Amino acid sequence: MIEVKHLTHIYNPGTPWEIKALEQISFRVVRGECLGIIGESGSGKSTLAQHLAGLLFPRLGSVLIDGANIYNAHGGREMRKRVGFIFQSPADQLFEESVFKEISFGLRQEKNLSSREIEERVRDVCRKLHPPLEDLMDRSPFELSAGERIMLAIASVLISKPEALVFDEPYAGLDPNNRSEILHQIEILHRNKKTLIILSNQSEGLIHLCDRVIFLYQGKIVAKGRLQEFLASGEIDRRVTDLLPPLTRMLIHLREKGIEVNPSLDTPSSVSLEIHRLLQKKGKN
Repeated sequence: MIEVKHLTHIYNPGTPWEIKALEQISFRVVRGECLGIIGESGSGKSTLAQHLAGLLFPRLGSVLIDGANIYNAHGGREMRKRVGFIFQSPADQLFEESVFKEISFGLRQEKNLSSREIEERVRDVCRKLHPPLEDLMDRSPFELSAGERIMLAIASVLISKPEALVFDEPYAGLDPNNRSEILHQIEILHRNKKTLIILSNQSEGLIHLCDRVIFLYQGKIVAKGRLQEFLASGEIDRRVTDLLPPLTRMLIHLREKGIEVNPSLDTPSSVSLEIHRLLQKKGKN
């Protein structure tokens, strides 16, 4: 569905402050896939996210949706509507005076929808995504908690029924409870076959949810593929290892020490069972 080809972006080109944020980035995302793009701060994730949403124009390369370039003068704008973008800071995309007006903004631009139809669609998207939003319809978006604001941002994008969603740092600054809620909602969207691209510097809880993962380092792709493929390989790029969840890094370290362990485990309970198995095996020996 989405193809990025040789994407390169340079800030302040031709000046002493020139920065090459992305260099020759290429990858594909198939319909219904969940792709994770992991990289530390400054790796180019947000720049890439804005290109996927058509908010930045590349120095070189292109972004295609079903083979059509989203930057084309003819038809590009309609193609860009097929991708919904959730900003790193939801407050950056919220502007209306109430939750209801924020979610319904896009629908209110359509002349063929009645007020009743708009309200039904707004409440439907809230019920499916985050039911508590239904009780906040008259509240200002800027009075909401951080967790409620990101749910509102997602609802305001989903209401237009985009074919794909791009999340830029979806749980940056959230507490553990809100972070778990966001990950749960992403998992539901994935189960419902929504095409997802999630860019984050935190892989814990997210990396095992994705069908494939791309690792960015200083504007370049240093590794990409299925997580199990990385973990099954004998040698893992240190730049990739540093971005993996702590539990995964620990299991990789044990394997490097010659201990036969499954590094693809991703929960404390599964790791505890694996350690218990190893201890039992050692006791028998």
